This record gives sequence, C-alpha cells and structure tokens, in this order.
Amino acid sequence: MIFDSLGIGEIGVIAVVAILFVDPKKVGAAGRAFARFRKKWNNIQREVKQQFNALALEEDLKNNLTDIRTAKTALRAEARDVLRTLPAAERAASAEKILARFKEWPSFQEAKVVAAFTGSHGEVDTENILRHVLASGKTLLLPYIGSSADGNSRMFMAAIRNYDQDLHEGAFGILEPLVRASAAADAPTVPEPDLILIPGLAFDERGGRVGRGKGFYDRYLDGKSALKVGVAFEAQLLRKKLALEPHDQLLDGLVTEQRLLSFSKPTSSNSQSPAG
Repeated sequence: MIFDSLGIGEIGVIAVVAILFVDPKKVGAAGRAFARFRKKWNNIQREVKQQFNALALEEDLKNNLTDIRTAKTALRAEARDVLRTLPAAERAASAEKILARFKEWPSFQEAKVVAAFTGSHGEVDTENILRHVLASGKTLLLPYIGSSADGNSRMFMAAIRNYDQDLHEGAFGILEPLVRASAAADAPTVPEPDLILIPGLAFDERGGRVGRGKGFYDRYLDGKSALKVGVAFEAQLLRKKLALEPHDQLLDGLVTEQRLLSFSKPTSSNSQSPAG
C-alpha cells in the first residue's frame, strides 16, 4: 500500500488536506483531533520504548548476576586454597594480634552487646576474643542455625555466659550455643547487638565481603543498625573490588592482624586505625 511508507506526519497532512476540500469550516476541529491523535501516538511509542528498555535492563541484570555468581564461586575456591596454605603458627599469632587490636579499639570497648562467631574451616580462631568479651562483662551472642517460620534454614543468635559449658557442635561442624529452639517462634529473645563480628572468605577495601554462599549472614545483617565488622587474615583482603550481588551486605569495618579498616562515615568511635 502507498501509506506503508508514510509516517504519521505525512498521513496527518493528507487527512487535513482532504478535510479542507470537503468542509473548510472543520479545519480547526481537524487540527485539534490530529494533535490529540499525535500526542496519543507519541505516548504509545514512549511506553513501548520504556518496556523495551526495561526488558533489556532485566536481561543485562540477569546476565550480570550470572557472571557475578560465577566469579564468586571461583573466588571462594581460591580463598579456601589461600587459607589452607597459612601455617598454624602464623594463624595463632595473627589471632592474638587481632585480639590486641580489638582491645585497643573504642567501639569494641564501648559495646555492651557483641554478636560474634566461633572460627572454623580456616577462619580466624576467635576463642580468645570470645573469652575476652565474656570476661569484660559484655553480653556475647553467638549464631546457630534453625528453621524459620516458612521452614527454611535461618541463622539466629543466642546469648552464652560460659564458653566451656554453653556450646556444642552444631550445623556444619561449627560450635553453636546450646539452644533447644526448633523454629523462629521458639527462638529465645536476645538484645540487639551494638557490634557484630563477621567471618568470610574474602573481603575488599570498600566493605565488600564474600561468604560461603549460604546467605545466612546477609539475611541476618539486613536492617541491622549495629556496627558490622569483618574479622579476617590480611591474606583474605583483596585490593580489587569484589563482585557483589544486590543482597550482599557491605561492612562498616574490617580487622586483620595488620590493621583496622573503617569503611563507614568516620566518627569518634569507629575511625580508629591502630598502628602496627
């Protein structure tokens, strides 16, 4: 058809000319009708373009997330290899240096409730840190895995008072609090922490963290106002930015045997960087 090659503007001009020959008095009405038609057409085109762009963005995001997850899987394997190469003597010495940094850090000194973890699978051995928290009169919270209301596994926190009596080997062979809770509704009520110490396999210098892939800590940390601080060996700290997913939680700080890094907005309490 002849109109197939014509744009909306050309068709409109032809329509107006035809109307002029039929009834010149209808020029104004025809012009207004054409303006409304053109506006509606432009809106349709805009909506179609927005929908197309949204689809493209979703596809880009999907592809990007696939790449990120692939990169994280490879990074976890590499991080585990690095941890396995650290000599036991070096691990023990590093754990003592990390404890010393915590003792000097005002945020640690001022915290009344500390959520921490029992180091395992090559992580920093936190036993002396946990014993120091208890000896300082602070409330110590440690994680355990239980079932949430929807039946999925979830990480909860429980308070312990005695390191030697209040722990047992739980999920994944990790020491956990002796808790009888079997569901979220049965979980004991615990105070909100002021400071959360967090394990991981790899960290970067902007607060990025890659854990073991279960997502327990990311879900637990979501919405928490406490200071979130990673605990790691210096060998686990990467100079490049980690590939992160939207749900990955950024940390406020990181403590290694060599330094204390602060990623959040500096304040009088969390901007300390002990020398050494």
